[in-house]
Amino acid sequence: MFKLASLVYAALLFPTLHVWGFGVTTSGNSLIVDTSGGLVFTVDKSNGDVTSMKFNGIEAQDSGSKKSHIGSGIGASCSWVQTGNSNNYIKITCTAGSLTQYYVAQYKTPAIHMATYITAEPSVGELRFIARLSNSAVPNGYTAASIRSNSGAIEGSDVFTVNGQTRSKFYSSRQFIDDQVIPGTGYESASGGPFFRDINNQGGDQQELYFYMNSGHTQTESYRMGLHGPYALWFTTGSAPSADYDLLFWEGLGINGLVPKSGRGRVTGKASGISSQFSSYQSVGFSNSQAQYWARTDSSGNFVSPYMKPGTYTMTRKH
Repeated sequence: MFKLASLVYAALLFPTLHVWGFGVTTSGNSLIVDTSGGLVFTVDKSNGDVTSMKFNGIEAQDSGSKKSHIGSGIGASCSWVQTGNSNNYIKITCTAGSLTQYYVAQYKTPAIHMATYITAEPSVGELRFIARLSNSAVPNGYTAASIRSNSGAIEGSDVFTVNGQTRSKFYSSRQFIDDQVIPGTGYESASGGPFFRDINNQGGDQQELYFYMNSGHTQTESYRMGLHGPYALWFTTGSAPSADYDLLFWEGLGINGLVPKSGRGRVTGKASGISSQFSSYQSVGFSNSQAQYWARTDSSGNFVSPYMKPGTYTMTRKH
């Protein structure tokens, strides 16, 4: 599965109780989704933006003109259906040309589940989801990426000084293989390999959370088409959500490009030729033009790959 990335989370303080029921209410262009799990979120069906995210009654979406969306907004048209096992899922499908964005609510789960399907690279030259959150509701991001009260840019328009420290959104990045909240297959359609990294967060006028599916900053290989994710924006009252959650429900939702677990396979093996003291630092990767996967080896060099799509792959060892 995927974050932010293929899993991101927002920690909200001072929760209050609200009591609604699982379902969708339509008001003008707004699709108001109640998860019955403390989260109520709104999608603008005329453009695909997430315009509101209320967790336990607290608004997490920033009130500014920029909302949460793919890229800088995709101008999609959206429809919804209640579906899945026991009708416990609400699927909103937003389509704009070669891109389809899925928003899914799971009964009693405080998360916006998402996936992005593309048949061509967006015209902006990269594929990312940005959650633009309120600083008052979500005050704590990456310290190194917090640029509030900065004294001005010192390099380009993205690197600043704050109280004598250098800050930048690029400092929030983690190499994909070590981004533990995006395990398994969340990056299978991304580009760049296990050690690629890009922006996760910037704390400025808004608390911005990013999930980069492919990047226009430093392109190292051809972009992959198909389904990116699934990923989720998960809400808690402060603790990090578990990265170990079941994504099999996606298989019953009619998602373009989704390959079920039953149609995948795994590779197990042992990598040798490196000193045992460094074995746990090596990784084994598998890639082709449609997908990429990787796994860390244990101290003996043993590894088990994620569940992979059928295909012919190039296998590499990195350390």
